[in-house]
Amino acid sequence: MCLRWTVCIGRCVLTAAVVATVTPASSAGTRRASLTPRDAAALERARGGAARRLANAECRKVFSDFEDGRGLAIDRKLEAWGVDPAEYIRMVAFVDGTGEDLCRREDVRLFSIRNVPRVIVCPGFANLERLRPEFGPVMVIHEVLHTLGLGENPPTSAEITARVEMRCSTPELP
Repeated sequence: MCLRWTVCIGRCVLTAAVVATVTPASSAGTRRASLTPRDAAALERARGGAARRLANAECRKVFSDFEDGRGLAIDRKLEAWGVDPAEYIRMVAFVDGTGEDLCRREDVRLFSIRNVPRVIVCPGFANLERLRPEFGPVMVIHEVLHTLGLGENPPTSAEITARVEMRCSTPELP
């Protein structure tokens, strides 16, 4: 009974955290706009591809490959909440990053803040997803790892992406 109660509380806390971050203020103090239809469609393709890849046990191992800042494997958080990685990806808020300083960088398409269940979608994401659709799901999984506590440097962004690609390169399910 205690485990079931813990899972219930974990899911409630996770849901509340996601709801609280859906429409945060941007760094400029204004309310975030909704994703454009083009960005929303690209994001849904990438998020759906990520969820399909995570149906594969090998891909799910990426969540045990990395630890949060306290040394806890990322997958342990999801286990405590009673949520699998594919379900968590569907729960995380993805919000418009228009006007964010990081989105002005040519090499940034998505970004997140460690331990915050929200991913910022930069305007260039749709173009990248259109040109390299196989890379969109990798980017989504990479950022979702950060929302669960994975930091960077170490490991580097390139190391995280390489691990996601290695674990999740199997063909997607139809």
